[in-house]
Amino acid sequence: MASSITQARNGTLYFMCGGPRDVFEKSKPILESMAQSVRYIGTAGQAGEVKAIVNMVMNANTAILAEGLGLGQALGFDLNMLREVFSQTGAASRVLETDGEDMQVRDHDCFYSADHALKDLRIALALAKEQQLHIPMVQSAAEQYQELAKVGKGDLDKSGISELTFQNRV
Repeated sequence: MASSITQARNGTLYFMCGGPRDVFEKSKPILESMAQSVRYIGTAGQAGEVKAIVNMVMNANTAILAEGLGLGQALGFDLNMLREVFSQTGAASRVLETDGEDMQVRDHDCFYSADHALKDLRIALALAKEQQLHIPMVQSAAEQYQELAKVGKGDLDKSGISELTFQNRV
């Protein structure tokens, strides 16, 4: 599943499924009743790997968005304006939509904790290591989430990563 509490409440979940194709096809009507989209990924375990990659990109994106907003704040820019510019340029992302304002106003009610983000980044790093891939941006994002946990804020929503990048917060 690649969704959050809001999508679960609205019945707009995104399911990624793995396992025998015939079992998926038999289960598909039930899954479709709970989700907006149901996608067959492949054999058992492959859906989990895709989810790890999705979360890796999302969490790294969250960390860089926090840095961009933090730098914008330090330079004295209006963050509402900056988020609008981001939304109309190559800086646009789903994370900007879901977390940008939360970072700005420090609303880190937990839907997906920074500790979970760190766990998922470690899973992705382990998968990359198995494939002998070097993914330094993901390593850097993991280090940021590790730092957030170290200062006792790992229970915040992943948007809480901004606490490390905005001036006068941590």
